[in-house]
Amino acid sequence: MKHVLQLGVLLAVFALALPATAGDWAHDREGFVIGFNMGGGAATSSPNGTEDDSGGGGAGSFRLGWAFNNSFMLGLESTAWVGNTDVDADLTLASSKLNLTWYPSAKGWFVRGGFGSGSAELKLKFLGSDVTIEESGPSFGLGGGHEWRLTEKFSLGGAVDFNTISLDNWDFSFTNFTVQFNWYL
Repeated sequence: MKHVLQLGVLLAVFALALPATAGDWAHDREGFVIGFNMGGGAATSSPNGTEDDSGGGGAGSFRLGWAFNNSFMLGLESTAWVGNTDVDADLTLASSKLNLTWYPSAKGWFVRGGFGSGSAELKLKFLGSDVTIEESGPSFGLGGGHEWRLTEKFSLGGAVDFNTISLDNWDFSFTNFTVQFNWYL
């Protein structure tokens, strides 16, 4: 959790300093969009209705989309969180969704959400052997943030994304705090 707090402070400083370097380019968004995010986050698992915090880890995402106009983009987005659990096991959570992104103004703010498929993979040692457990199920995601246009086609920003994955006996949720890189081509 300490690393998540450090990342949050870093993103806050970044968000305050970036407007001074942002150019005067308009937020023209029509056409093909490609982007990715990097950062950190926290995940929570809920086995059989109880809650167990799984801790902090690394986070990232990748998106391909089409902006219909300056207000809406439809895209495919893959989001992941990787960390360790309380029982010294490696946990990977991934979600691939069809996302709709809404840009409410020409100032760079955005809100996105979508549905898709998610998976959880748990790797641990049991009696000296490596054991991997993997399961997949439906996924939902919701996020938002702000981006600054640094060139005519490139923007840099900060984002917070919440994802949840529903499995047979477990539910996972993870929140990512990331730096976002987008190209509007």
